[in-house]
Amino acid sequence: MNFGKVCKYLDDCLIFGIKPSLTRIEKILKLLGNPHKKLDFIHIVGTNGKTSTATILAYILHQHGIRCGYHISPHINSYTERFWICGEQIKSGRFAELFNGIYQYIKEVNDLDLGGPITQFEIIAAMAFKLAEDENLDVMVLEAGMGGRWDATNIADSKVAGLCGVSLEHTEILGDTISKITKEKVEVIKNKAAVATLSNDRKVLDILTRKVRETDSRLFIYNRDFRIINSQSANLGGWKLDIKGTAAEYRGLSLPLLGTYQPLNLSLAIVLAELYMDTVNKKVKEELLKESLREVKVLGRFEIIRSNPTVLADASHNPEGIINFIKNINKYFKVANKIVIFAVLGDKDYKTMITDVSKVTDVLILTSSQTDRSLDIDTLESEVKKILSIKKTGGSIPKEVYKIDNIGNSLNFALKISKSNDIICITGSITNLEGIV
Repeated sequence: MNFGKVCKYLDDCLIFGIKPSLTRIEKILKLLGNPHKKLDFIHIVGTNGKTSTATILAYILHQHGIRCGYHISPHINSYTERFWICGEQIKSGRFAELFNGIYQYIKEVNDLDLGGPITQFEIIAAMAFKLAEDENLDVMVLEAGMGGRWDATNIADSKVAGLCGVSLEHTEILGDTISKITKEKVEVIKNKAAVATLSNDRKVLDILTRKVRETDSRLFIYNRDFRIINSQSANLGGWKLDIKGTAAEYRGLSLPLLGTYQPLNLSLAIVLAELYMDTVNKKVKEELLKESLREVKVLGRFEIIRSNPTVLADASHNPEGIINFIKNINKYFKVANKIVIFAVLGDKDYKTMITDVSKVTDVLILTSSQTDRSLDIDTLESEVKKILSIKKTGGSIPKEVYKIDNIGNSLNFALKISKSNDIICITGSITNLEGIV
């Protein structure tokens, strides 16, 4: 299959949904010769911040001469965004070649009927492990897709694990409390691992501490074992930082990423780099760290993709993400007229998300990311009407609300009605931004 047909095949696999199990990924990897047993892994879990942390970490390790790659999810524009090897996102041809190389084993697993067909995420995880073997990597940074215990990435035996934070999401699968969700996420911690977390939630730390003891692992906690010494916003230029890691202090760092949460993600990435490099008798060097950060780019994380008017993309795909989006809008663009393009997946807490996002919105455009999981726009519009009718008795509401079929057409409309000093925000569950700006 060429790249287009591979993408269509993977898109179609979404109908198989999410099946909590390691049976299918274990079988396909066995057929592939167990590539996941031939290198090291660093596993990152949490509700938000995983992609940014994984990306920053991979850049740091690469700059230190370690053959490193990452596997992140989901993508925004292309499936190729999910795989990065030694400084470069893989090409579409290589992605198709990788898929074609395992396709016969996908069919074999499906014929076995191991609780249903292999899912999209499991196929891509298998591709990641095979890619890591083919490229002779020293280590691959893995971002968990959902939870931890039954996530396909958890087939790896990771030396180092990072937990960004925990909030309520995927409650129908992971559990309806922070404690239940945390218990799922900490299952990525393997024997004698090194673990670092940004969470200071007592419920999370209690569960994490127990798991660390069970596995004879080491735990490093933000504000106890590592911290941000100093951070200064460089406005739209990112951040100037001093960070204390577990092994050293790093002064005068420049991080070219917007968002109040990115300094925290950087601190975790540095510590995970320290912990992994310690296992291979290396140390993080301040100058190489600075060089690595100059190159870092994370798609769709409060990312400015156009100016005059300013257009930014922020994949705030859950309530906690929307709260962070609001904080950052108020920080960087408080006085601007705000046009918000909003799409959301049907399995998200969209009622809370739309209630919160409307607080900072002057013009609201409801749309769809046009995937099988996207919430129907009519359903979204109905919910918005309910919310706005309630809010009319108190609190700010959008002055205008529109409904447009997709993100591209929504942006074209927003550009027509905007002025040069307005800001257009594409947020929620966003995909396919390539070529529309």
